[in-house]
Amino acid sequence: MSVDIICDLRAEFGAARDQTPRPTCMAFAASDAHAGLRPGWEPLSAEWAYYHAVRRDGGNPEDGATLTSMLKVLEVDGQPPEVEWPYIAKPIRDLEGWRPPKGVARLFRRDGNFVTATLDEIIAHLSYSIPVLVTMQLSDAFYMPDSHGIIDSAERPDPKRKHAIVAVGHGVRASERMVLIRNSWGPGWGLGGYAWLTESDLAPRLLRPAILTKEF
Repeated sequence: MSVDIICDLRAEFGAARDQTPRPTCMAFAASDAHAGLRPGWEPLSAEWAYYHAVRRDGGNPEDGATLTSMLKVLEVDGQPPEVEWPYIAKPIRDLEGWRPPKGVARLFRRDGNFVTATLDEIIAHLSYSIPVLVTMQLSDAFYMPDSHGIIDSAERPDPKRKHAIVAVGHGVRASERMVLIRNSWGPGWGLGGYAWLTESDLAPRLLRPAILTKEF
C-alpha cells in the first residue's frame, strides 16, 4: 500500500550522499539539513563538520560525533561548502595530517535547538518546511527497506546501534502516520537514499531530535 504524502522536502536536497564505512552519519545529517535550508542546493563539508565535532567531543575519528557537539560546530565553527574540504571516504589513519584547509573563503553558521522526541513534534516542524535532525536506534530491518521504500518492523531496537538521519517529509498509510527520512548510505539505499518509517517503527527508536534555526 502506497503512502499518501502530506509534506515532502526532497526537492530542497541534492542526490543522497554516502558516508562509506566511517562513523560520520551525524556530520552528514547535520550538513544536509543545513544545506537544505539554504537557497539552492550546495553540499556543505561533512568532513569539516565531523572534524570539529570530534575535537569538541575530545574523541578520535573512529568514535563518531554527538549531536550536542555538532550543533555547536554549526553555531561557532561554521561550515564551508563541500568543495573547500571534500569528504574523505577511507578511515583516517594519519591523525597528524587530518587537518582542515587554511584560508577557507566561505563559512555558514546557523543556530540549532533540541526538540521533543515525539512524532508530533517532528511532524509539526516538517509542516513548516523545516527538516529535522533525528538520532535513533536501529534494528536489522532498517538496512533493507522494502520495494516501496518502507521500513515497518516489530523488531526491538538495538541500543548499541545508533544512527543520525534527516526527517524530510510525512504522510499517512492506512491511517498510520509515516515519516520520510534522508539517509547517508548513498542512492542505492531505499528510494534513492530515502525511506518511509512507520510511526510504530520510529516511535520506540527515537532518541534526541533537533532543528536548525537562524542563519547568521
